[in-house]
Amino acid sequence: MAITTRSNATLFVALVISSFVASSASAQSAGSWVDIGRGKVGAGSNAKGMFQFGKSRASSKNGVDFGHGFAVGAGPNGIALSNSVGVGGGPLGAAHNVQLNIGRGGAHVSHGGVVSQGGNRRVISGGQTGTRSSGRVYGGSTSTGFGDRTKTYSKSRTTNFGSAGSYYGSQPTSSNRRIIRTSGRRFRR
Repeated sequence: MAITTRSNATLFVALVISSFVASSASAQSAGSWVDIGRGKVGAGSNAKGMFQFGKSRASSKNGVDFGHGFAVGAGPNGIALSNSVGVGGGPLGAAHNVQLNIGRGGAHVSHGGVVSQGGNRRVISGGQTGTRSSGRVYGGSTSTGFGDRTKTYSKSRTTNFGSAGSYYGSQPTSSNRRIIRTSGRRFRR
């Protein structure tokens, strides 16, 4: 019985050490999204790292659509968080997302949102952030609307320690057209 217990303890320690070594070589990341339309609701999340947690929820009740995605990825290089939430009812849809990443090699923060009124009032919002195995951080935010009157915005800032400069994303804007914003870039369709 003592030999079995010792073998199990040795196996457990070996598994813990091997998982730590494998995870420390990889990077951590977190992402989330929501997609809210009339009678159509979706939400999702993803996480990577030594510690990872993701949760999403979508519901449609009494003409109100709701979606929420949340993710955390953490490891020896830092922590990444992503949160997206959206709601729609009647002629109005709104969604927002925020990402935060703090690591030894840099930091990232981004957020964006969309409000859409009329038409199918569909809104999509989400983002992703992470730390690469090299220690460099990355991330961005995307928001899209499909209603008759849509306003979107997105801001993003990434600083990589030990490298020249940092990146600052776009300023808030408004429009009556469908706008997609990704990491400070704007595309009209």
